[in-house]
Amino acid sequence: MAFGDNLLQTVTSAQSAIGAAASAVNLAGNLSSAISAGYNSGGVMSAIRSIDLPAAGEAIGDITSAVASFGGDSNSNDWRVRLSLPTWPSFRNSPVLSPLKDAGGLIFPYTPQITMSSKANYTTIPVTHQNHTFRAYQNSEHGEISITAPMNVEDPTQGLYWIAAVHYLRSLTKMFTGNDPKAGNPPPIVMLNGYGNYVFKNVPVVVTNFTTTLDAASDYIGVNVVGSAAGAAAGVADAIGGLAGSLGGAIPGISGITDTVSNLAGGIGQVASLAGSFGIGGTTSGGVTHVPTKSSFTVQLQPMYSRNSMRNFSLDRFVQGGYINNSFGYI
Repeated sequence: MAFGDNLLQTVTSAQSAIGAAASAVNLAGNLSSAISAGYNSGGVMSAIRSIDLPAAGEAIGDITSAVASFGGDSNSNDWRVRLSLPTWPSFRNSPVLSPLKDAGGLIFPYTPQITMSSKANYTTIPVTHQNHTFRAYQNSEHGEISITAPMNVEDPTQGLYWIAAVHYLRSLTKMFTGNDPKAGNPPPIVMLNGYGNYVFKNVPVVVTNFTTTLDAASDYIGVNVVGSAAGAAAGVADAIGGLAGSLGGAIPGISGITDTVSNLAGGIGQVASLAGSFGIGGTTSGGVTHVPTKSSFTVQLQPMYSRNSMRNFSLDRFVQGGYINNSFGYI
């Protein structure tokens, strides 16, 4: 049985136990209230028979067993702010990012604060003996989009989502390099959506900055996570290669052997990295990670448009709202 199935069963069992305990406590409390009310009114048996009926029309259900759901809404009116997952296989198949894949991207669970700006630049034209300065239009630019969002954690499901969000945003600030099959590519471009078609609709953006604070005053919750088995193999290969390099410099005459070991380790690392990028190699235990129960994310986004898209841009079409059904949107 996979580690993820074991984790799910453990969480489900824990939730059931908590729910049963809460039900017992509620039943005891209701029974006490019923007996007290029956004694005061003279109808003890009638009061006891009503202990399972919700008071004042309260909803029936075990609230303590509820699990947070970050999944996307099939309704087209879903206006929550979200960032899409890149189309690269390494992002789509990452076991750490699976909560975001299941949700349909990074959805900010609480309403974030968003700051955006648009700017038109005009060049000053100095003219002698004039009371007013002449200005000529130079260009327009869209400034960075700043998102500040609370990220609270109340259970292991939300903890895994918090870990996935941090891992996702840190990954989007790094380029493909080293042993990557796609080495040389810049950080991926993702799509920003939120608040409907006329605010953020498929806006192509890159993450320029991400910050969060692990507050010393916050409580922390331990979460069991999983990692990539292929990634673990690559880490072992890197360790072997580093050890071989150290031995080659310390022991004379062994450089030929250590070079062979280093090359072999490098080959293993490349194969493991390639396998991991396509989701091959399964998962392994990532141990327990502790996450804050209360934190805040600050994400800086920069809209990115290609030269071809700018060449085909039409202001008349933009004013008329003609880009809302486009594969990417303008702001």
